Amino acid sequence: MDDARSRLRWASWRHTTRDEDIAYSLFGIFDLHLPVLYGESAEKALGRLLVEIISHSGDISILDWVGEASSFHSCFPAHITSYQTLPLPHFPDTDEGLLGMSWQPSLSTALRKLCRSLTESPPPEFVNRRLTLPCITHGVTAIQLKGDNALSPSYKYRILASGLRPLEITLPARLEDAAMKQGALQLVRPWHSKLLSLSAELDATTEKQLLSSLERPFHALLLIRLPHKKYKRIASSTLIVAQPVDSSSVVQSEVRTLNIV
Repeated sequence: MDDARSRLRWASWRHTTRDEDIAYSLFGIFDLHLPVLYGESAEKALGRLLVEIISHSGDISILDWVGEASSFHSCFPAHITSYQTLPLPHFPDTDEGLLGMSWQPSLSTALRKLCRSLTESPPPEFVNRRLTLPCITHGVTAIQLKGDNALSPSYKYRILASGLRPLEITLPARLEDAAMKQGALQLVRPWHSKLLSLSAELDATTEKQLLSSLERPFHALLLIRLPHKKYKRIASSTLIVAQPVDSSSVVQSEVRTLNIV
């Protein structure tokens, strides 16, 4: 179990006498010293655990879940079972793949600028119920309701976002009119500088490795803009899998640090 999400997924299959004991049993596994508060809800116990994980390690894999959002924070799930969905598989770079890339020297300057922005981005931080999260952002430019399911509450939308290929998402609730307005939604790729295992100086090979990594599909978060420069996550029923259009769209990506409540 390499990352925090893997441990949470393992714990999500456990059964305990008290629901909150699942979160409490993970305090030691994550080497966290938190008070056990019997009588609090399992949702709040999980929320306290996730706050400490991201505050101590910055491990953004805990944001990779589907299902109902927690009342504790929109970026956290209400139930630990939301981690049972398998994450996206990791495909390591191969020499053949790198050699097959159509490398354009003109991309080098823009890629170095993007790399600098990613490297210098602050670590994720959780303070006063607010998550400060560095992201690669993609503004939603068009959204269309494709259909709904009368048997189970689910709504399928087709989304166009800057720098991304068209994609479809499934939500447990219908989007409000405010979310359908231009500029209200963002698809974001959460970031931590630890994801860049590159040397300070990029050469042609490491540039190709970075570009290859950023061109892969990724699990995106759907955010809605709130007043006072805040954002809120909109929970999805399935993984939101996004992929950049091409190399040019990758190097033109915008890196921002967002305040999510």
